[in-house]
This record gives sequence, C-alpha cells and structure tokens, in this order.
Amino acid sequence: MNKRLKLIFLTSSIICTVLFPSASWAQTVLQEIQQTGVLKVGIRKDAVFFGYEDGQGWKGYCTTFADALANSLSRRLNRNITVAAVRSTIQNREAIVRNGSVHIECGPNTISSAKEQVENIKYSQAFFITGTQLLVKNQNRNVNLSNTSIGVLQGSANLAAVARVYPRAEIVQFPERYLGITAVSNGKITAFAGDTVLLVGEAVRQGLSVDNFALLPSQPLSCDVYGMILPANDSQWQNSVNSFINSSEGKQAWGTWFGGLVPYLKATIDYCSR
Repeated sequence: MNKRLKLIFLTSSIICTVLFPSASWAQTVLQEIQQTGVLKVGIRKDAVFFGYEDGQGWKGYCTTFADALANSLSRRLNRNITVAAVRSTIQNREAIVRNGSVHIECGPNTISSAKEQVENIKYSQAFFITGTQLLVKNQNRNVNLSNTSIGVLQGSANLAAVARVYPRAEIVQFPERYLGITAVSNGKITAFAGDTVLLVGEAVRQGLSVDNFALLPSQPLSCDVYGMILPANDSQWQNSVNSFINSSEGKQAWGTWFGGLVPYLKATIDYCSR
C-alpha cells in the first residue's frame, strides 16, 4: 500500500471513529433487545386507564401491553425479555424515544404527521380513538361556555380545539389533569377540556359521582387517534409493534382495560369513527 492510500485509509478511520464512536449507532431496536434482554417502555403516571399509580403500584393498559409484548418477544427472540418501565410525561415523551432512553412510549398520544417530522419520531398504527369534550358540573350543563373559564392541560392537543370553538372564553392551563378536574369540582373554573377517556378516567380515580357531572358537547370538539411513539427510521421495529397491536395478545391487553368502557365512550367512538 503506497503512502497516499495509507493516508486516505488512516484519515477515513479517524473520521469514522469521531463520527461513529461505536457500532451501536446502526443497531436496530430488535437487535438491542436481543442483546440486552430488556424492553424499555415509557409509561405515563397521570393518564388513568393508560398508565397511572394507585395504592397498589403502577398499572394501566400500557403496563399490561408492555408485559404482553415482552412475552411475545421472548418467544420470537428465543430468550427471556424483561420490561424496564420509564416514567414518561407529556413534555418528554418524544425525547425519551428519540434519544434511545426507551424503545417505545405507550400512552394517549394523538397521531400527528406534522409532529412526526418536527420531533423525528414515528407513530404506530392507531390503537384508540377518542375526542375532546368538556367536563362540567350538572348545574352548568346549560351555561354558555363562551363566556366562562375553561381549563386545559398544558401542552395537550385539546388547547387548539377549545380556542377555536370558544375564542372568548378564559382559558386556564394546568400542569396536571387532576388539578383541572379538581378546579371544576371546587367551582374555580366552569369546565375542563380533555380527551373523553382521560376525563372519565380521572373522575373515576378521584371518586367523583358521575351523577354530578356532565360531558359537553354531545359531539366532541375534535377527534383524536392514539398511537405508540416509536423511533424514526426503524421499519422493522415499527412493523413488529403494529403486528403485535393487531395480534390476539394485543387485543386481549386492550380488552382488559377498555372493554368495559365501551358503553360509556360509545357515542364519542361512533362519532369519531365516521
């Protein structure tokens, strides 16, 4: 090898070492899970039915889904796969997927092609559909909400829908959903806007009587379809997750947590499925 070729080879090696310090940069999610035996899953702790804490620990659809997915991967990869649950929030859910802290984030994530581009992530296929409604006390079900105070969760997709339909209302943003629903219960605000399933879930968690509250309007302000958050540019992992969502095990996990809610959510689901 002449000096020129040696120089080119050496320079290329240095560049590769600096830009790509290890081979892990090209590793797919399935390869990493096969190597480590760990499925890292981001799960919320503030989204009742999806991921939440009570006196008995961390539970919800996403914990059941994660365990079932790990069992499926154990058979597929021929080794025991365990779940490492990482707390996700509405603020960090995309980042923890993008930086590799988790392989998948499971929660009430409204699918948005625009957000896929901005956040450099990918959504799975839809696994749930809901809509934006407002929780009010029964005594306020006939109040003109345009001239009232309406709460909404910071950073949620519900904000745009409320601002569009009630441009004159005073919009109050809350960092946590339970704070907004408590404010309705205490009369500090007239209504709190959110996804129907999450409003129902939080009201149940707080022990509120459904006879004392109403969801308005009957037709939701917007419809939201949920998907898992996945890394971009890993079609093998995306296909794996989508296949599992459609599998009998995936459907069983869904039915465990949402099957009993269908009668309460039927009007919203029917409207948003048109």
